[in-house]
Amino acid sequence: MGKLLTRALLVLAVLAIAVLAAAWAGFHLVEAKIAAKMEPPQLRLEPEPASDLAYRTLDGVPRQLSSTRGKVVFVDLWGTWCIQCVAEMPTVQKLYEHYRNDPQVQFLVISRLDSPAAVRRYAQRNHLTLPFYVMEDDDIPASMRLNQYPATFLYAKDGTLVANHTGAADWSAPSVIAFIDGLKAQ
Repeated sequence: MGKLLTRALLVLAVLAIAVLAAAWAGFHLVEAKIAAKMEPPQLRLEPEPASDLAYRTLDGVPRQLSSTRGKVVFVDLWGTWCIQCVAEMPTVQKLYEHYRNDPQVQFLVISRLDSPAAVRRYAQRNHLTLPFYVMEDDDIPASMRLNQYPATFLYAKDGTLVANHTGAADWSAPSVIAFIDGLKAQ
């Protein structure tokens, strides 16, 4: 009887590993298909008053979007659990690298529903150097609840929300850089 139980547990363990491997492969297959179809976002200047947004550093320090006034701000609400978010993240990294040393542009890549430890692991595993933050869903203002992720928002230097986009996009496209450069010139 003991040998039968051992074999049954071994079979269950092998099946569990096979299911996890299939799920992991499926996630990455879908991610690759999304990434292959991504296009630059169609950004149009549509200024509107901005809501303030509370978020925290990965070390737990509270921050507010209103403290970024005077800079062009790129806000990406995302999660490690979101396939579209994961698919677009390499293009967000490329855009960030373009502006990394530009004091006029600030990036807030804010994960929702992830712990700081999960975000750190994700960033390390994917060689990302983006400025990551976390937040709770209750901290998202109603005006920023677009019911799809990723949700990306661009703010002018005066703190006005000037564009938003939902879904995966190629943020490293020249049209995005031109849009941000236009905001910098205002």
